[in-house]
Amino acid sequence: MSEPSNHKLNRRAMLLGAVVLVGGAAALSRLVGKPGSARGDAARPLDAEQFALLELISEVIIPTTDTPGAIVAGVPAFIRQILVEWGSEHSRAEVAGVLEAIEKRTWTRFGAAFFECTPDRRLEVVSAFDSERLAANDPAYRKFKHLVLLGYYQSEIGATQELRFELVPGAWRSCVPLSEIGRASAV
Repeated sequence: MSEPSNHKLNRRAMLLGAVVLVGGAAALSRLVGKPGSARGDAARPLDAEQFALLELISEVIIPTTDTPGAIVAGVPAFIRQILVEWGSEHSRAEVAGVLEAIEKRTWTRFGAAFFECTPDRRLEVVSAFDSERLAANDPAYRKFKHLVLLGYYQSEIGATQELRFELVPGAWRSCVPLSEIGRASAV
């Protein structure tokens, strides 16, 4: 049996131990980075033109109809913030690659930039790109589309105007006609 230690365990030592225990050492080192460190370089994962393209593409994926679209819900800003705070260099490159591929497809199909195309042509390009990339099970595009949908449905607009929120949705009925329900419910 070992003899008892005279060291007292204080709150600061306990918290530091807990942080290290859950792998926070890597996270803490990012927060204490020097100017010009990886965190400083990641502050702008998308340039202004890429961000404007992201806005247009996300609005094509979730357009304004009887409910607000992706831009009003803040989806592009959400994606940029995710890339800044959590995205790896690889994830940032994947999102930029998807934007570049859609722009390239637009030039090939219409001989113009995505910005210059009419809404119908933008929809045509994104629909064809979406079908092709989902059929090919492209992980970069799946991640991009997941971010768009995640940003929309986790926004207040997506959760309260697109989905219907009911704190207590009522009694369980196993088979209900969709016309009786209307929109899906957010949980």
